[in-house]
Amino acid sequence: MSRTEIRNYILENRRLLIDKIMAEQMQLNPELKAKYNSAMLEKARNDTSHNLNYLAQAVFINEKSIFLNYYNWLYTVLKERGIGVELLKNHLQAIKNVLKQELSQEDFNYLTGFLNEAEQSLSSPENHYQSFISDENHLKKEAEKYLALVIEMEREKAVKHILDLVDRGISIENIYLDIFQITQYEIGRLWQLNQLSVAQEHYATSVTQLAMSQLYPKIFNSFKKGKKALTTCIGDELHELGIRMVADLLELSGWDTIHLGANTPAGEILKLLEEKRINILALSATTPNQLAETQSLIKAVRNNDKLSSVKIMVGGRLFMQNNGLWQKIGADTFASNAKEAVKAADAIL
Repeated sequence: MSRTEIRNYILENRRLLIDKIMAEQMQLNPELKAKYNSAMLEKARNDTSHNLNYLAQAVFINEKSIFLNYYNWLYTVLKERGIGVELLKNHLQAIKNVLKQELSQEDFNYLTGFLNEAEQSLSSPENHYQSFISDENHLKKEAEKYLALVIEMEREKAVKHILDLVDRGISIENIYLDIFQITQYEIGRLWQLNQLSVAQEHYATSVTQLAMSQLYPKIFNSFKKGKKALTTCIGDELHELGIRMVADLLELSGWDTIHLGANTPAGEILKLLEEKRINILALSATTPNQLAETQSLIKAVRNNDKLSSVKIMVGGRLFMQNNGLWQKIGADTFASNAKEAVKAADAIL
């Protein structure tokens, strides 16, 4: 089978594969039968579904690091919740055992490379214990104060802290990069380490969105370059804060921007690219779920003669963690953060 066919097979038969993998896992870890109640069993099934999805998307794009990075992340999440590495290794073995029965030898051998690298990485997983708010950040103290206020759910104080920094002459660009972006990364890390709840994580995002909105009068008073950008997330991507930062800093830099936010249908994006004569399309993806749809949208833009001049920029954690992935899906450029996105947009046009 081709890589696309392997991906489709895994995703289309995911429920059957999950049943077989769970049964195989119980053979490898018989103590789980007595330990797992119905809720835990359902959680394990959901986790297995995620594992298969990441594997399928990594195969589709032929990028082992997608599955490898996910498993490193998963290792820390489970470790901090009292689940040992041996269970993860056995889970990988259960996936291997089932796929060996279900696939041809050639297709199984190809998949084994992805699974083996993930297993080997569990011996020395990526270190997720170092804070994103490092000593190199010249706004370290300000970022730490903002983070503390957000975690304590002091919304008004957190927003006032940001407005006070603007009054002190701190640039909006630096606030976005060295406070908003860094603290969002740090909040995600603290959730991963089981130090914050999902509710706290969502609250933090809402506070940052509110603080950003308070800065809009300063952002939208900037000069204009006569260039237009459309910024959005495609498919079921709901993490739109990063691409919103890109839109804001492009606007601050003189671009006219249309920000569509999360979960935008491809057809609507194509329609607006034509109607509004957009110069650059900026797309964000944080998980592999959006890879196929992002690549499909890029192809649709390339195949439309009316959009031949449109440049495409991608960003998000998925592209940051997988070098060269942006080139594989046909984008024109990549940016690791909102500041770099402005540079890349100006350079490519």
